[in-house]
Amino acid sequence: MYIVVIGMGQVGRHMVKTLEWEKHDVVAIDTNVDAIRYVEEHHDVMTLQGYGASHAILTQAQAGTADMVVAVTDNDEVNLIAALAAKQMGAKRVIARVQSNAWSGKTDGAEGVSYGLLGIDVVFNPRVLLAQEITKIARSHGALEVLDLANGRIEVVQMELNEHTKVLHKTLANLPLPSQVLVGAVVRDGELFVPGGADVLLPKDRIYLIGKPGQMVQAEDLFSHNKEAHRVCIVGGGVIGSALARLLCESGTTVLLIERNAEKAQQLARDLPRVTVVHGDGTDAELLKDEDVGSYDLLVSVTHEDEVNLMAGLLAGRAGATRTAALVHRPDYIDIYRQLGIDVVLSPRTVASDHILRYCSATRLQSLSVLEDGKAEVLEIHTPALARVVGVPIRRLAFPRGALLAAIIKGDRVVIPHGEDVIEAGDLAVVLCVPGSRAGVARMFKERSL
Repeated sequence: MYIVVIGMGQVGRHMVKTLEWEKHDVVAIDTNVDAIRYVEEHHDVMTLQGYGASHAILTQAQAGTADMVVAVTDNDEVNLIAALAAKQMGAKRVIARVQSNAWSGKTDGAEGVSYGLLGIDVVFNPRVLLAQEITKIARSHGALEVLDLANGRIEVVQMELNEHTKVLHKTLANLPLPSQVLVGAVVRDGELFVPGGADVLLPKDRIYLIGKPGQMVQAEDLFSHNKEAHRVCIVGGGVIGSALARLLCESGTTVLLIERNAEKAQQLARDLPRVTVVHGDGTDAELLKDEDVGSYDLLVSVTHEDEVNLMAGLLAGRAGATRTAALVHRPDYIDIYRQLGIDVVLSPRTVASDHILRYCSATRLQSLSVLEDGKAEVLEIHTPALARVVGVPIRRLAFPRGALLAAIIKGDRVVIPHGEDVIEAGDLAVVLCVPGSRAGVARMFKERSL
């Protein structure tokens, strides 16, 4: 595909890295000469320095012939104008990122994705999408990350194991997992691998479970003693914090929201009558003590400042909060947060990039989600009639090492496959694989000549 990416911030650079790896033809645009220089030094893609919403720059980038134009600058209006202009020039698909609620598809700002808004194919707000993910984490039994696939019919859940996990040192084949859930990947000492039935789980492993949402909580209980969060404290009342508070209240969760800005706190109190809004600093230990934050099941810090989010999480954990979650804008901080004791580390860059990358394929092989910063990905594959996998029992299919058939979608029915299940023409196969096995997976689903 020929893809134009406008805006070389964290999201734009991450997209360029992934698109280059997937061998798309990419043009990177930014007004900042240093941002362009960084891309030129680290990636083998075309670059243009200039205003991405201008007709001249879009013409120079040949946006009218692009399969996709993605605008992810830090300015909502620039993104919308660039996407509109590219669409009018003939781009097949245009996507714009927005970060405020002003361009949401709903009046309450709770819609993370809008289709066809102002004539733009996809307008998405990663902050609202992040709030939706945190809501799923709060409802889970110990998940670090929850991803929806196939329009919510499949869930990918990340969990971390400790020395008290009751299924340690047991082979995966002997784990009493629900029938519709699989262990798709294991991260051990920073390395990701796709396990087999003879592999065992060890303390400090992080695992990715894949399966039907209805059985996921039962699976989580095998690996964690945590339960659904009934009391949640949120630090930061911006787009993420307010959307999160609204979503949690809808499910009956008790919510305390701490906001440093007095005027914003007053407005939040008016807009969210079921939320207890406190004007104060989430890093004030005395305030956290006065509000009894230690009694909460989950504290989520989602301010614009990484250091504030880290401190609020550490203080809440010390005060006794069951779990802590913190937003991090700089991806190189993620491991540091985890090492310091933050349970759940969230990145708007990852949410934004993953959402956009789902649209970046015109072939039968499509990336649904990238795991561990590119160490693995979940693919959705349309099965042609003459593919070698059609009609063959799963147990007889020699999938490449590092690949796992996680699900088969047959119309409205989702099948978590076992040995005698078969893939039929027209099915959607969901496959988790490491980069080295992607080509082998593609060959298995390639249509053979008569």
